[in-house]
Amino acid sequence: MRWKKWLRIFAGGAAWAAAYNSVWGIAWFVFMRREWLEATVASGRPMPWTPDFLVVWLPLTLLFGAAITAYMTSGSPQAAALRATLAATLVLWVPGTVGMAVWAWQEALSPRVIAIDSAVNLFAVVVASLVLGLGLGVRQLRSASPVG
Repeated sequence: MRWKKWLRIFAGGAAWAAAYNSVWGIAWFVFMRREWLEATVASGRPMPWTPDFLVVWLPLTLLFGAAITAYMTSGSPQAAALRATLAATLVLWVPGTVGMAVWAWQEALSPRVIAIDSAVNLFAVVVASLVLGLGLGVRQLRSASPVG
């Protein structure tokens, strides 16, 4: 039975990663890519988002999603889903944003790029966590239903 719990955590992590990367990818192709290109050219630094980076990033987002799923499913059934979603979001976003801002500042990237990246990451993490929370809420409702 433990393997079913881990399978659900992995599936939740995959759903979270898909939602996060979709939001981030849309923002990238709509407006972020241009901002990053201008910032890296102005700083004389290479673009950090390479295929090699994505090979690491995609599995890492799966692990982030699995950790958020485990956190959101570890509380009592009476725990507020919105509170768990927001807590999981902030626990991931705050250190990620601080780390990204420090790195970008060291690379001499513009504050505008740091702010845009931070805002898009916050939005993507919130959307992914809400998608996950809604999915978990629907699953809990189905399992509690006498009809099944």
